Amino acid sequence: GYQAILDNKAYSRYTINNDHHNRMVHNYIAGLNRYSDSSNELAFFSYIAGGFGANFDNQLNAIVEETGINGCGMSVTNMIKLVESHSDKGYTHKNLRDIFSVNRQVLLSDFM
Repeated sequence: GYQAILDNKAYSRYTINNDHHNRMVHNYIAGLNRYSDSSNELAFFSYIAGGFGANFDNQLNAIVEETGINGCGMSVTNMIKLVESHSDKGYTHKNLRDIFSVNRQVLLSDFM
């Protein structure tokens, strides 16, 4: 019952520069209706990368504050562990929404 944006980045220490900030805010979030015909609400956005720079959480929260949409960053390693643990935990849509809506980097302790 919701939509999500997962933006995969090929960086080992990703930071949200001004161009990537504007792209998420104006193209992906505000422009969702240009590339999705779903009527479901946008629940969250997430950056998936090898790792994140020191200011990532602050940069992420600037997008959250500007758009009112929750977000997170998740390392590729944690994304793999989340998928692997799904068979044991049986995450519901609500569980996944909660995990991806922490407005910071997702830690193993958020879902293990």
